[in-house]
Amino acid sequence: SGGVPFGNYQNVRIRHAKQGISLQADETSFVNSNSFMAGGMSGGGFEVGVIAQGPGACNDNKFYGIFIEPPDTTLTHVYVSGSKTNIKLHDVRLEATSKPLDKPIVIVDESSYDNVMNGFLGHTHVQANLNRNPGIDLMSHKSVGLDPSPKNLYWNSAFKGYNAEDRMMPGFSLVGPNADISILEDSDEMLFPDHNVIDVNYLNYGGAFKLMADITPKSPAHDFVTFGVYARSSVPGSISAAMRYESGSIISSAPHSGGGEWEFIGMTALYDKNSPYFYFSITGDVQLTAPTFLYGKTPATPGASLMSSSGARMSGTLTMGVTTVYPPPEATPYYWNIPLNSGNIFLIDTQGNPSRTIIRLNHQTADRFARGTVVTLMFEEAGTRVKHNAYINLKNNADFVSGPSTSITLMATGSPTWIEVSRNE
Repeated sequence: SGGVPFGNYQNVRIRHAKQGISLQADETSFVNSNSFMAGGMSGGGFEVGVIAQGPGACNDNKFYGIFIEPPDTTLTHVYVSGSKTNIKLHDVRLEATSKPLDKPIVIVDESSYDNVMNGFLGHTHVQANLNRNPGIDLMSHKSVGLDPSPKNLYWNSAFKGYNAEDRMMPGFSLVGPNADISILEDSDEMLFPDHNVIDVNYLNYGGAFKLMADITPKSPAHDFVTFGVYARSSVPGSISAAMRYESGSIISSAPHSGGGEWEFIGMTALYDKNSPYFYFSITGDVQLTAPTFLYGKTPATPGASLMSSSGARMSGTLTMGVTTVYPPPEATPYYWNIPLNSGNIFLIDTQGNPSRTIIRLNHQTADRFARGTVVTLMFEEAGTRVKHNAYINLKNNADFVSGPSTSITLMATGSPTWIEVSRNE
């Protein structure tokens, strides 16, 4: 037993060796937090440039500004394996001018995680689970790094729509009867725009009160999860984040200090994919706002609930753009144009002459709306006709004729034609 920690090695130059730098720890030893500054490896005959292996603790070993550039290696230039093993390569230069293009220049075994690698990558590619190693940013025309999606999977992170009578918060489960919940009415209490603050009055019986998502979308591609919530409390230890770790045990974050100020209570860790479980454990009076949940190991982004084109749910108000539309030139009186990318609701201003007819909408290719876009034309005056024809397909082939404060809703097909969705005559 024993270890090799905290060493500092500078300008180590290695040529024509079988192995460049080998870091290995058995079950009873450790090789941690050593630093290698500058220097590097070149020449022929290499099996591997840098190799770091367990099964013991062999982590946080750092390389700054080194180069590894044998023309080829029989294994790879950088090899890392072991659940307690990782390395950090900063501003390194990796080149392999004679390595076959289908052979990786870096191999990180599936057991290893939290590796950090950046710098210049020339030739071939990186073989690693980048979701377990988001700090690997080596990029080339053969491979790229990965960052987790910034989308907050708590769909009602603004705590909107709380029903006090039924004790229901959309998007969340309130586990246990041992707390009273209310919404702070004073907008000055908000930490982020349009994000409500909930006040949790812990009733001091029955163990922890739990706040958790009612449904958490699964993401098998990811091994890490990041989640947390802003909390304010004068009770030390009033709240912590908790989850089921990949081993099956429950782990928790650091608790609130009880200092009476806003603190972000959160954690990032490997999670149990077979039985995922994430919650906030509350054992004291606390105010909460802006919870966030993301798959991957990444800094949290509270107060930002981005929408995804793959699907989205709204807990707040969806505000549509509104634009005024004026009649077309006299030379083309039936060819109307509603401004592209200017909203979904269009106020028709007939300039005092409502006796007009609309036969075409955005007939030019450059002005067409994307397929599936829904727009509403709103009329204040009676007498404007939207005519059923080959370009505007109306229900039952019936023209729409405006009355005071009426509207018609159409869907774009991506072609010159539109289809009626509904009308209000």
